[in-house]
Amino acid sequence: MEFESVRQWQGTADALTKELKRQIEQLKLSVEPPALRTVRSWRAKQLLSQPKGQEFGFRQILEGLVIILLLKKGWTLAAIAQVLPSFGEDTLEMQILAEAQGQDPTWLPAISATSLPLPTGHRPAMDLAEDAVVLLAQGILRQYERVLPGREIVRQEDSTLPPELYQALCKLGRLYIEEGLSDRAACVHTVLDNARYSLGGDRWQLGVFSQLDFRFSSVTLIDPDLRVPTSDCAEIANLSGAFGEDNVIEHRLYTQLCEATERLGGRRQHKAYTALRELFGRYSLIGERQLLDYLVENDLTPLQRMIVENFFHLVPDIWLVDGLAHRCAHCGTLMRSHPNKKLFSQGRCPIRQCIGHNSPKVSEKLDPKDILRIAEPRILTYWTGPAIDELAIFDTARQNKLNAELYPESDLCDVAINERAIGIDAKSYTSPVTLALRLNRSIGGLIHYRRRILAVSDRLIEDNPSYISTLISTLDKKGDPASLEIMSVSSVIDFLKKMPYANQT
Repeated sequence: MEFESVRQWQGTADALTKELKRQIEQLKLSVEPPALRTVRSWRAKQLLSQPKGQEFGFRQILEGLVIILLLKKGWTLAAIAQVLPSFGEDTLEMQILAEAQGQDPTWLPAISATSLPLPTGHRPAMDLAEDAVVLLAQGILRQYERVLPGREIVRQEDSTLPPELYQALCKLGRLYIEEGLSDRAACVHTVLDNARYSLGGDRWQLGVFSQLDFRFSSVTLIDPDLRVPTSDCAEIANLSGAFGEDNVIEHRLYTQLCEATERLGGRRQHKAYTALRELFGRYSLIGERQLLDYLVENDLTPLQRMIVENFFHLVPDIWLVDGLAHRCAHCGTLMRSHPNKKLFSQGRCPIRQCIGHNSPKVSEKLDPKDILRIAEPRILTYWTGPAIDELAIFDTARQNKLNAELYPESDLCDVAINERAIGIDAKSYTSPVTLALRLNRSIGGLIHYRRRILAVSDRLIEDNPSYISTLISTLDKKGDPASLEIMSVSSVIDFLKKMPYANQT
C-alpha cells in the first residue's frame, strides 16, 4: 500500500510541508505542493485536524493532499472545511489513490445529501472582505510602530509579522482564490505597497472591493507619498474597539444584532437583544417549530427572517451520527461525528469551553426529519461557548430569587443584580495578559455599575492556576481597571447563593 510507510508519521508544519511534496511526487499527482506558509494557514483555519498541543500525524498528510486536489477542482476552502471532517481515513486514502490513477473520482456524495448550503454568495464574501480590511488596518499600524524607531524592517517571516497583519494576508489570499485568481496577498511587501492605493481601484484587482455596497472601496490605508498610515487606516483599525481577529468578528456580530433589534425601538429593543442572546446560549441546536415558537413568545417575529437566514443553518447530514443529531448533555449544542470512533463513538462537542473539560455525553438523539437548525459557527464560538458561564451565573441568581437581568440594555454586562448595583461580566479569554490589556483600554459597560465583578472561567483556572494572579498583576492599578473585583465563576456563584435578598449589595 502506498501509505504504509507513513501511517505512524508525526512531525511539525515544516515536516508536513516536505512530506506532502514527497507524496505528490511519489503518487505523481498533477498538483503543486503547498508552501510552509500555506500549511500554517490551513492549520489556522482549522482545515487540518491537528490535536491541540500535538504534532501533525498521518491524517493530516491525507487532509493536506485532499485540500490540494479539491482546490485544483475549483473548491473553495470554505467548502472543503464543510466536508473534510466527515471523511474517514480509509475514504481519504481511496479517493487520493483514485486521483493518482486518473480515475477522477467524484467527491459530491459527501455533500449532496446535506441540507446546508455551502457558504457562497455575496454577504459572506463581503463580511470576509470587511474583516480582512479591518485586520489589515490594524496590522499596518502595528507594523508601523515596529519600524518607526528604525531598529526593525518589514520581514516576510510569519513569526515576526504582527498577528493582525498575518491574519489579514490569509483572508486576502482566500478572497483572491475564491474569485478564481492567484493568491496576490502571499507577499507582505506587495500588500503594503498596494495599500497606498484605494481598495476599490485596479491595483487590488479584487471584485468584492469594487462592489457598490463595500463601504471601504474608496479608502487608502497608507499615504502614497509619505508612506505612513492614513487617518482612515486609524479609524478602521479601531472600529471593533480592540485589535485582533476575535475582536473584529465579534464586533461585527454584535453590530448586526444591535442593528436588527434597534428596528424594534425603545425598551423592546433591549428585550429583543437579551432574548436572542439567550436563544444562542440555551438553544444553539433547535427544531424549526421550537424556534418559531420561541420567536413568537419573545415578540421577535418581525426579525424572524433575519434570524433564520443569518444566525442559523439547517443541520448538515455530515454532522449526524448514525443518522441522528446528538445533543451535547453539557452545553446543549450539536455534537459532531469524529474520525476517532474509539474516543468519540457518539460524536464530539465543538464548543471550546465544553470539550476538554467534560467527557462526551449525549442528552438526546434527534431525528433530522423534524427540521433541525444549528447556530452558525461564529455564533457558537463567540456567544454560545461563553454563555455556559454567563447563564450559570444568571440561573443561580434567579434561583436565589435575586433581581437579576441577563445582558441588560443590549449587553452593558452579562448579568446585572438589582439594576445598577452589581454588574457581572464572565470572561473566557485564554490569555490573562490579553484580557488585562483589553480591560486597561476600557472596562466596557461595567463602568455603569457601582460594584463591578469580573468572573473568570473555572476551566481556564484549572488549565492555568496562576490565571487570576497574572490578570491582576497586569491590570492598571489606578482608574477603572482597579475597581474590578476578579473572581472565578464558581466563586461568583457561591457569592450569589449567600445573598438572601435582592437589595443586599
